[in-house]
Amino acid sequence: MSETKRYGKLTIVVLLVLGMVLGGLFVSNIDLLSDRQGIGRSFMPVVSADQRSLQEFSETFARIAEKVKPSVVLIRSKRVVRAAQQQLRNPFEEFFGGTTPRRQEPRTDRGLGSGVIVSEDGYILTNNHVVDKADELTVYLSDERELKAEVIGTDPRTDLAVIKVDSDDLPVLSFGDSEQLRVGEWVMAVGNPFGLSHTVTAGIVSAKGRKSVLGGDSYQNFIQTDAAINPGNSGGALVDLEGNLMGINTAIFSRTGGYQGIGFAVPANMARDIMTRLIEDGKITRGFLGVEISDLDADLAASMGLDDNKGVLIAKVIKGGPAVVSDIQKDDVVLALNGIEVENSDALRNRIANFPPGTEIELEIYRDGRRKMVEIELGELPDNPSQLASSEGPEKSPASNIGIDVVDISREWTRFYEMGSGVVIAKVVAGSVAEDKGLRRGELITEVNGEAVSNVREFVSIIRQFDAGEAIRFRVQRGEQQRLVGIRIPVE
Repeated sequence: MSETKRYGKLTIVVLLVLGMVLGGLFVSNIDLLSDRQGIGRSFMPVVSADQRSLQEFSETFARIAEKVKPSVVLIRSKRVVRAAQQQLRNPFEEFFGGTTPRRQEPRTDRGLGSGVIVSEDGYILTNNHVVDKADELTVYLSDERELKAEVIGTDPRTDLAVIKVDSDDLPVLSFGDSEQLRVGEWVMAVGNPFGLSHTVTAGIVSAKGRKSVLGGDSYQNFIQTDAAINPGNSGGALVDLEGNLMGINTAIFSRTGGYQGIGFAVPANMARDIMTRLIEDGKITRGFLGVEISDLDADLAASMGLDDNKGVLIAKVIKGGPAVVSDIQKDDVVLALNGIEVENSDALRNRIANFPPGTEIELEIYRDGRRKMVEIELGELPDNPSQLASSEGPEKSPASNIGIDVVDISREWTRFYEMGSGVVIAKVVAGSVAEDKGLRRGELITEVNGEAVSNVREFVSIIRQFDAGEAIRFRVQRGEQQRLVGIRIPVE
């Protein structure tokens, strides 16, 4: 019995020792495996690297904001408007006739926007619509100083303006090269949306070279961004990750009046050129060729014997314009300007406008299967070239007697209508046949006699075909409602 107990104890001891040995080997194998495979050693450094990257990325934006904000200002404008005199009828006059004139009470319209300091001695770049017709401008700096400003010059066709305050040693924002900005790059918008001073938002460059944003005869080559831009941001800065000025925030596409992810900025290169000319001359003069132009499509190009649709079609030579005394003819195709190819009508139009009046240019044109060179001395772009284009002499169209003025759809109307969907009635003449037929300011004309119109030029070209006494049919839209309106042109 004693031997049995002794063997039992010995067995227990052996098992304990064996267990300890095996346990030690197991633990050591885990350590070896960890050393070989890096288990538990690689995970934490990866997280730390990601965190450092995020912190550095965040620091980049913070650094840019600190650099840019002092150079962006808040602009408040005041404009005194004397309202049209209204006729007030009291209860006695309701029965016995007569009216009592209501005294004219002037009102003050107030506006706000943003601007960018571009010189130490007080020149500030902003939008024309921020300062247009203002009687008083006040600039608010980041250090809470308030300074009165004067308008140096404006350019409605690019919606840019330069104003000046009386101060020295102001923080200047350096211009970048907007041509080098790429789609997809990060940018920041700095401005004063809704009067919230020095607000910073971020996004990317969504597109470049956007046209047909402002409508009318504007010169446009916008940078599109999804950085939040709202009312009050106009005139503010769009900067790259180096803090360089890449654009002047100008417009948004919105059906609500607020941010919807699509904003537009005038490229810095264009803004710098306009700014310099405004400071030097106080105004902008542009070259004028005196033609109406349009793009080529593939079928039209093929029918004319061209290999591709690069180039610009001369749709019309305007009487009284510089092209009349040259060899330019209707249906010519402009292939190059001063030896540089022209891709489309916008490119040709912008390049012509950049020349000062009196400049002699050389156009390469295509006519009847042959190329030839034509030299033309540019004139000065008139205030209303579309009016010159539609006049064709001293006689005006009888259709102008219907009593409406129309404009292209600009940003103020995009809340209600899509760009290029028609022309907006800007004015209805009191007592005109248009007023009698119920046309109202703000309504959209989408068709004239069944033919769609997308801009004022198309509208004018159609109605000029009608004589006094003839009837014209308009498709008119207000909101979501559409109707047909027939108007007979008055006989004078």
